Amino acid sequence: MDQIGIGAIGCGGIAGGHLPAYRELEGIETVAVCDIDEQAARGRAEEFDVPAVYSDWRELLADERVDAVSVLLPHHLHRDVAVAAAEAGKHVLTEKPMATSLGETDDMIAAAEAAGVVLMVGQILRFRPANIKARELIRDGAIGEVRNILRRRLGKSGEFRSKWARKPEEAGGWVLYGFGAHEVDMILWLSDGEAETVYAQARVNNQYWNDYDEITVQMSLVDGPIATYQHSLNTPFGAWECMVIGTEDAMLVDSGQIRFADYVVEAPLDSPASWRAQVGEFARAIREGDEPEASGWNVRKTMAALEAAKLSIRDGVAIDASAL
Repeated sequence: MDQIGIGAIGCGGIAGGHLPAYRELEGIETVAVCDIDEQAARGRAEEFDVPAVYSDWRELLADERVDAVSVLLPHHLHRDVAVAAAEAGKHVLTEKPMATSLGETDDMIAAAEAAGVVLMVGQILRFRPANIKARELIRDGAIGEVRNILRRRLGKSGEFRSKWARKPEEAGGWVLYGFGAHEVDMILWLSDGEAETVYAQARVNNQYWNDYDEITVQMSLVDGPIATYQHSLNTPFGAWECMVIGTEDAMLVDSGQIRFADYVVEAPLDSPASWRAQVGEFARAIREGDEPEASGWNVRKTMAALEAAKLSIRDGVAIDASAL
């Protein structure tokens, strides 16, 4: 496929990551945009010189110029649109979280497999330089065998631009699925791991979010490592980092560097380049008929861990994620 026609379904804030990246890559053209807010769709179309504007995603899927779609919608809508897109023969790049339940995840995978189309999830942190370098170092044995991963993301979160983020029935839980889809995915991706047993606790601290805004997830991974993910939306002492402890050394990974005991590996953050790498990988998989990085099947591991955490919070017990 020499030229890939992209349809963007959803023209909110996250479209500001996808659409510029598509524009900067050769062989890809955004040919249609869609949003229930037609004014928002027309604004994006004007900004990125997109010829077709829709307010109904079903009409966009019927557009023969569209070969693939970016699904940029509230979390609870991902499943239906992705399944319909696959059934229409369109390749799918859906924003994270892939869905808000493991059942929806499996529906999306099954639809893509039946249609023979690419299904990729927008796990953008996999395309950030520091994370890529950290994974490479871990695989090369820089810290020996991984034994423990400590990941935390702390911040003071006020009003959010999207009202649906405060609706658990649409977001799936803003911390667990809005943020946790990144953080749990990074734990598993950096370690090439898979959750075996998951125990999670959560509390409501600030009623603004209508859901948990303090969360701790403990995981035992297949083949031995343990991992802990901590998240708070209520602290002014910001932190976003990951400590990976091995049998020979440890590394601390943040947004722009990797710290060891006696040296630092610089890996400056370049957000536009990360977005280009992500959509470039989507295009590569389409052209080569290959499984992309962050394929639906691969990200199912992340979704199983999130499902287990959700069940653990609800029931107060450890959950066997490997059985999900």
